[in-house]
Amino acid sequence: MICFLTKDLMMSSNASSHAREKKVKFKTATSAEKAIEIIEADRPHLLLIDLQTPGLNVEAFGTEIKGLADAVCPLTIAYAQHVHVELLEQAKTAGFDQVMTRGQVNSRIANIIAAA
Repeated sequence: MICFLTKDLMMSSNASSHAREKKVKFKTATSAEKAIEIIEADRPHLLLIDLQTPGLNVEAFGTEIKGLADAVCPLTIAYAQHVHVELLEQAKTAGFDQVMTRGQVNSRIANIIAAA
């Protein structure tokens, strides 16, 4: 199962279609609070995080994810547009498993989902 924290309909739709193709359960969260609810209820294997989600506090969300029990904590892949260098650095500091640019995620989304 994959949880995707984003308000970007294009990225979400693209990821969702790849998940359907691979028969992987997929849920979208539009807020950090909703993502945590999904993680606790459904225990996804992967959490995709759009760092540019409006209202997202990257550091606080990273701390909250780290505070989850190991059995509940999914692999985390966070991304933002390459011009948001500071935001990408915040994500690295927050401790997400992988930090990529939006272009990297977009070009690798099929493989990312297949691996999940």
